[in-house]
Amino acid sequence: MKNNIKTTVLITGGAGFIGRSIADEIAKNSSKLILVDIDIKNLIKIKNRLTKKYKNRVDIYECDMSDSIELNNLCTTLKKTYRTIDTIINAIGMVGTDQMMGWNEKYNNQSKDAWQKCLDINLTSIFFLIQKLHKNMFKSKDASITNISSIYGVCAPDWDLYKDTEINNPAAYSISKAGIVHMTKWLASTLGPKIRVNCVSPGGVYRNQSLKFIKKYESKTLLKRMATEKDIVGPVVFLSSPAASYITGINLLVDGGWTIK
Repeated sequence: MKNNIKTTVLITGGAGFIGRSIADEIAKNSSKLILVDIDIKNLIKIKNRLTKKYKNRVDIYECDMSDSIELNNLCTTLKKTYRTIDTIINAIGMVGTDQMMGWNEKYNNQSKDAWQKCLDINLTSIFFLIQKLHKNMFKSKDASITNISSIYGVCAPDWDLYKDTEINNPAAYSISKAGIVHMTKWLASTLGPKIRVNCVSPGGVYRNQSLKFIKKYESKTLLKRMATEKDIVGPVVFLSSPAASYITGINLLVDGGWTIK
């Protein structure tokens, strides 16, 4: 992304695997970074590393975005602190392996609490963050929002992948990710022409899963491998950059060919 020092980029889920990888790439281009996450310890580490390496400004905010009071307080602070926000990248997400009672379970054991928590994190928080900050983005000359969904936002799960593994595919995960895809289109229609809104849907990302799972997954992709964070970062940065100035409302599948089979 070709940015100058005046470009202000907000990344939610900034301490996560994908969020911090995106932050590292954008920091190379002297952007002013705002990182938001519930994990303040890792945010501090990331800020210190990026500041030391690239010498540019990195502001961090601890926030449980699924908590409406914390989200409101965050947005109030951001609106007062930053006159203009040029880019929002939503890497926040509750994933299938997160530890919560009734979450990474078989269908019959998935709980309402876990369902609601997932929707609050993956979908609701993003919508209301944008609702509260979009007027700050209107002041930008090249405002963009990039959301991160999943192949499971467009495809049903292949249950053979999970057989004899400790990984499950919670319904709320897929349904919240599908919601992100359509929310992207709704927001693109609503906020255009002032703000471009796009979505990236990654395939499975390598995270030291069991060898059995990895082999099954890789056999179902055309590129015969799982994704890495680097594979996801490039498309996100592209869609958030001026190079994508005539692209809005799309869902870009970054899946190694998974979804065309």
